[in-house]
Amino acid sequence: TMKNGFTLVELLAVMIIMGLLLVITVPAYTEVYSGIRRNNLTGKLNEIDSAAYKYGEKIKDEVKNAGSSCENITVATLIEKGYLMSDIESEPVILNPTTNEPLDGVIKICYCLNQYDIKTYYTKPFIINNIYYPGDFVTYNDGNGEKIYECLRKYDKGTGIHSTVTEHNKQYNYFREVTQDNC
Repeated sequence: TMKNGFTLVELLAVMIIMGLLLVITVPAYTEVYSGIRRNNLTGKLNEIDSAAYKYGEKIKDEVKNAGSSCENITVATLIEKGYLMSDIESEPVILNPTTNEPLDGVIKICYCLNQYDIKTYYTKPFIINNIYYPGDFVTYNDGNGEKIYECLRKYDKGTGIHSTVTEHNKQYNYFREVTQDNC
C-alpha cells in the first residue's frame, strides 16, 4: 500500500531533531555575533586612539612638561577639533557597537619615559562587576590618586582590580598598573 504523508511519529522525530539543532546553533551564533561586535568596538577604540595620538603630537611638549599627570580629553573634544567624525550628525559622539550607547570614557594622553613619546589610553572607571577584555584600560583610585590599569586577561570574576587567577599552578594578575616607566 501507498502512504500519503507522514506519520505522527515521523513528524515528532523531525521536530525533535530541528529543536536540537536550534539548541546547539543559537549559542554558537550568539557567541560569534558577540565576538563580531567586540571586534567592531576594538576597531572604534583603535580609531579613537589614533585620533588622540595625532592630537597628542600637537600638545606633546605640554604633556611632557606636566610631569606624572596625563592630559584628559573626551571623544567629543576630538570630534570638535576635527580628529574624528561623529556617528550622529547632530551631536559629537562615537557609538559603542556592543551597546549602541555613546563611548563616554576619558582618553588619557600621557608621556611615556621608556619610549620618549606619548601614549594614549581610552579609559573608563573600574567597576568591580563589569567584564573587561585584554587590552581594555581602566582608571582606579586607590587612595593615592587615580591610576591607569591595563586588563591582561578576561576579567569577569568581580573580585577587584588587584585580584589574581591561578593557571597551570602559576598566579597571574588580571590587571597591571600603567606608569610612565612601563607604558
